[in-house]
Amino acid sequence: MTLLFELVAVGVLIVLNAFFVAAEYGLVTARRTRIVELHHQGNRRARDVLRITSDPPRFIAAMQLGVTLTSLGIGALGEQALAHAFDNVMATLLAVLLAYLILTFLHVVIGELVPKGIALGHSEGTALFVSAPVRLFFTITGPLVWFLERSTEIVLRWLGLQPPGADDNVLSEAELRMLVSQSTEGGEIEQQEQEMLYKVFDFADKEASDVMVPRPEVVALSIDLPPEQCLEAVMDSPYTRYPVYRESLDNVVGILHVRDLFRALRDRGMHEVKVEDLVRPAHIVPETKDLAALLAEFRRANQHMAIVVDEYGDMEGIVTLEDLLEEIVGDIEDEFDLPDESVEQVDEDTVIIDGTFPIDDFNERFHTELPAEDYHTMAGFVFGLLGRQPEPGDDISHDGMRFDVMGVEGSRILKLAVTFEQRREQRDRDGVERDELEAELFDSDN
Repeated sequence: MTLLFELVAVGVLIVLNAFFVAAEYGLVTARRTRIVELHHQGNRRARDVLRITSDPPRFIAAMQLGVTLTSLGIGALGEQALAHAFDNVMATLLAVLLAYLILTFLHVVIGELVPKGIALGHSEGTALFVSAPVRLFFTITGPLVWFLERSTEIVLRWLGLQPPGADDNVLSEAELRMLVSQSTEGGEIEQQEQEMLYKVFDFADKEASDVMVPRPEVVALSIDLPPEQCLEAVMDSPYTRYPVYRESLDNVVGILHVRDLFRALRDRGMHEVKVEDLVRPAHIVPETKDLAALLAEFRRANQHMAIVVDEYGDMEGIVTLEDLLEEIVGDIEDEFDLPDESVEQVDEDTVIIDGTFPIDDFNERFHTELPAEDYHTMAGFVFGLLGRQPEPGDDISHDGMRFDVMGVEGSRILKLAVTFEQRREQRDRDGVERDELEAELFDSDN
């Protein structure tokens, strides 16, 4: 009867060991977002899980206490019980050795590996299942767990280490990117959703100068423009807001909204309208303004356009709310947008682009790695490579590409032809190798 009791006690201790192991792994690996979602749906066990995991050092100490106590019990009772069971059929030394082997197998497989596998494969379900018993264990062993926590903190400080806190499980941006990538590979997130999330991560790292419409492309109106000419300019452009300047673009006095212009023309008539009376205050931002802060300002001030200026106060360009949104969701086109003629495909290896084509867009579209730190447009990049005022017919090579200047206005490059020479050479080599292989196969057949 005593032997049977000991064997049953060992079995119970192995099951308890498995419970504490599964509880620790389940609570650690459970997705907090999923648990929060269940809590909002009224799941009471999810509420318990959130309370337990709000203090990671405490519940880990409690689970380790449970694992340690059960392991000690298994060792103390198990070896003795199994050795007695085998004493009648083999020598004492062999019985003890066999008892240790069986006990180790049961402890490792049933008490450790199986519960870990269950917890890792069903972390949220495991966490919910163990939540109530774990809270009861907290209540029973509270003072001892507190003592273990304080002892751990003292030892860590002796070692010159900072004790873990509740914020230590916060994920870095790199870890979030990895999770998004893994979710995409697992089919939980679509490819387009992955790209959008990556763009959100990159959003705050960009500045206004990275996404602005550069000064040469800005459609602006002079404050001295007669109303009929102002109306004509507005009708010829697809925009709803226009910077208004006095004498030069470096002196922007405000923004004209076409709705204000149309309403004034309707109410007062053409000859009674003055552009100066319709101008709204302009939102001025430095070119180094990060996009996250700019978006917050747009929302707070109910603005849709900002004038971007450099450190000397000279106008560099404009940035709109649509420009910011396009950094996350991609290009947004409406029925009034002009067709994209900034890229013309000449042949498989050559394209003609506008000089104002952004370097970031060029890299993304043509899978290149041109440096975008010092230049924002392809014209500026080629200008930097040339090191002098560009002239039509200039050409220069960089990183397997040849850039030909096709059009110049003053010192500004209007058009560029880009030839991907390295890709052409690689394709030619592949073609030669394919022809040689086909010739060898033909000769072998003959």
